[in-house]
Amino acid sequence: MADIIVEKQKRGLGRGLGSLLGSNVPAAPASPAATPLTSQTKVGVTNNNNTQSPSSVSPSRTETPKPAPSPQPLSEGKIWQMSIEKLKSGVFQPRKHFEKEKLQELSQSIKSNGILQPIVVRKSGENFEIVAGERRWRAAQIAGLHEVPVIIKNFSDRETLELSIIENVQREDLNPIEEADGYLRLQTEFSLSHQQIAEKVGKDRATISNALRLLQLPKEIREMLINSDISTGHAKVLLSVEEPARQLELAKICRDEKTSVRKLETMAKRKVEPEGSEPDVDLNVTNRLMKGLADELQKLLGTKVNIDYHNSKGKISIAFYSDEELTQLIDKIKEGCQI
Repeated sequence: MADIIVEKQKRGLGRGLGSLLGSNVPAAPASPAATPLTSQTKVGVTNNNNTQSPSSVSPSRTETPKPAPSPQPLSEGKIWQMSIEKLKSGVFQPRKHFEKEKLQELSQSIKSNGILQPIVVRKSGENFEIVAGERRWRAAQIAGLHEVPVIIKNFSDRETLELSIIENVQREDLNPIEEADGYLRLQTEFSLSHQQIAEKVGKDRATISNALRLLQLPKEIREMLINSDISTGHAKVLLSVEEPARQLELAKICRDEKTSVRKLETMAKRKVEPEGSEPDVDLNVTNRLMKGLADELQKLLGTKVNIDYHNSKGKISIAFYSDEELTQLIDKIKEGCQI
C-alpha cells in the first residue's frame, strides 16, 4: 500500500499574487487529461472482508455493463497531477535567463521532496501555458518527473503578465533588465502608468521609474547588468553620465577592477582630459582653496556653504532651512554688497 500525500500550500506570496490566484478551491471531476490529487490517495488497496467463497455465491443474472462516463473538462482551481509534456513555457514569462547550477540544485530538492507548490497554468489550445512556476517545471524535467501538480486558472493576457512579474520580483528571480522589461510591457501593451504598475507589484512609483531608466543604457552595459558584472547601483551612476562612450568606459572599469559605487560616483563627476594631456597637478590645491573659502562664507552667513569649482567656473550653494532663515541670508548678502 502506497500513500501519496499533498502538503497544504503555504501562503505568503504577497498581496498582489494572492489577489490574482484567489482563495477558493472548488472540487472538480476527474478527467483522462489529468488526475486530481486528494489529501490522501490510497493505491492498490484490496478489501478482503467482503470476499465470498464459491459455494456461498448464488447464481445471478448477467447484467449489461454500464457505459463509462464521457470525459469532463478540467475545472479551474483544483490541484491536478498533469503530464509534464502537456505544459509549455509562458509567452509572458519575463524571465529569460535560468542559471543551470540553480536548476540542478532545485531538481535535486524535487527528487528528494517532490514539488511542494503547484504550478499555475492556463489553457492554451490542446496544451497548458505556464503562468507561474516555470523554474519548477524545468527542474522537474531535469529530475526525470513525468507528472507535476498544477492549478488551472482562467487568466487574461494582462493578468498573466502581472502574475509572472509579481512571482519573480517577490522571489528576486529576475535580473534588473528582465524586471525593467516586464514593467515596460505592462506600460506599453496594457497602457498602465508607473503608479498603476507600482500598485500591482507592491513597490513605490520611484522604484518603477528608476528600473525603466535602466533600459536607456547601451546594450553592452545592459548585458553586464544581466551577468551581474556590475550592480544596479553602478548602473544608476552611469545614467548620470551623458556620453554613451564614457558610460561604457566607466562600466568596463567597474567590471574589471571591481570598483565600488562610491568611487564610481567620483569618477563620473571628473572631467575626461584629452588623450595625451598632462593631469592637473594643482587639482588638490584648488580643492583645498575652495574648501577654505566655503568655510569662511559659512562662518559669515551662519549656514552650510558649498563651492562647486571647475576651470574658473562654478556655483556657490547656500543652504537654508526656513523662510525666516532665507530672509536673514538675503539681508546679510544685501548688507555685504553695500560695503
